[in-house]
Amino acid sequence: MKRIFLALSFTLIICVSCNNSSEKKEQASINNQNTEKTIKQLEIHFSFKTSETDVFKIAMNNIKVDELQRKHIQIFETVSPSIDFDNIIAKFDKNNMSKNIVFGLGNKKNKEVTIKSINVFFNFKNLNINTPEKMSKFLKFNKFIQRDSTSMILKTNIIDGKHSPSFTLTKKLINKLNKD
Repeated sequence: MKRIFLALSFTLIICVSCNNSSEKKEQASINNQNTEKTIKQLEIHFSFKTSETDVFKIAMNNIKVDELQRKHIQIFETVSPSIDFDNIIAKFDKNNMSKNIVFGLGNKKNKEVTIKSINVFFNFKNLNINTPEKMSKFLKFNKFIQRDSTSMILKTNIIDGKHSPSFTLTKKLINKLNKD
């Protein structure tokens, strides 16, 4: 009888200690998930309409890999004219950030692009560029884009036989996102 009691007690002790260690493992995995969420990741939501079919891109250039290396990441999407707004969602790898983020509006034809909004998410921060004033403050346009500062409409132009319309996020915006 004592042997049965001892065997049952021993089995019960082993079961209880195994449950405690699995709870600790579960708690450790939750902490790891919380730590993982603090890793900086850039996400851009670009909402727009275009008058012509073309290939738009969002690119991050000159990402520092180490002392000697830099890399570039480009996200391409073929877009078509429509009555509704189209969306490009660009998710860049964790811990990749650059001071050079470029939006390319294609180079096939002249076009009119109406921007509804550009939402930039980084490190739990969000900036929504959804007014002409914010466009003027946070975006820099190259010479192939003509824009009226009172609207969200961009018109692309061919200059000297070249057509490469693009705009970038300003350093002011990127510095604002990088502040801790």
